[in-house]
Amino acid sequence: MRTFTLLSILAFCFLNLSPNASPDPLDKGLIAHYSFNNCNAKDDSGNESDGRIFGSPGCRCGVDEDALWLDGVRDYIVFEGSVNNYFTTSDFTISFYFKPSKYSVFKQSMLSKRDTCNESHMFDIQLDINHKIVDTDVHETEYKDYRDISPQLDSTVWQHFTLVREGFRANTFINGQPRRRGLRCSGVDLTNNAILSFGNSPCIKSGRSVRFSGAVDELRIYDRALSPEEIHSLYSRAPVESAELDCFTYTPKKSPNDFLKDSETDYLCASF
Repeated sequence: MRTFTLLSILAFCFLNLSPNASPDPLDKGLIAHYSFNNCNAKDDSGNESDGRIFGSPGCRCGVDEDALWLDGVRDYIVFEGSVNNYFTTSDFTISFYFKPSKYSVFKQSMLSKRDTCNESHMFDIQLDINHKIVDTDVHETEYKDYRDISPQLDSTVWQHFTLVREGFRANTFINGQPRRRGLRCSGVDLTNNAILSFGNSPCIKSGRSVRFSGAVDELRIYDRALSPEEIHSLYSRAPVESAELDCFTYTPKKSPNDFLKDSETDYLCASF
């Protein structure tokens, strides 16, 4: 009996001290995570800020399993729930991968949280593909913002973008590397009643931008400022160089609005 008891205690200790039981340090402060696997916008963090998909997006190969493919016309995502409570005066980090599919003379709306198409209490992340820039606006008012934080892209294929707001500072990163920094001595209050969305900036209605066309993957939102080392570590888990080597190959779901020919499905994972 004593031998059995001792073995049970040792087994319990081994299981609880094993590396598999250790929490992921990059899950600390994670308030929403959208992997877009299975062609949905479920919040994989378990915090129930699930996204609602509008239009008929498809599934394509992503940096980690599936990515959501938006057509640039009808497709967009609205994220409801508690994720909308964290963009005020406190720190946060936004991280996601994207791959554009077309050029546009207009900026393409990516992630935004703004009531109207003005500079009052808002942030708006848009793709200026003609100049290869992620146009990053973080404003309290027209004259109170984090200036000059829009980073230059390395290419127009898969890219990883990160925005970090930490106190009086805002930093942007591309592919795990720091690019731009903005300072504001009094901080910037972003509080508004808008719903966080991807591809649905109110500037679309005013004709100043269009919906994003292409793939989006691995959207993560934190209620803290990730360090440069953490951002590099996060990016290292899915570097863009291997994005199309490690993904699944399959025929995308078809709908009445999907006019892809059968012969086209063979190359979607290699050249979209």
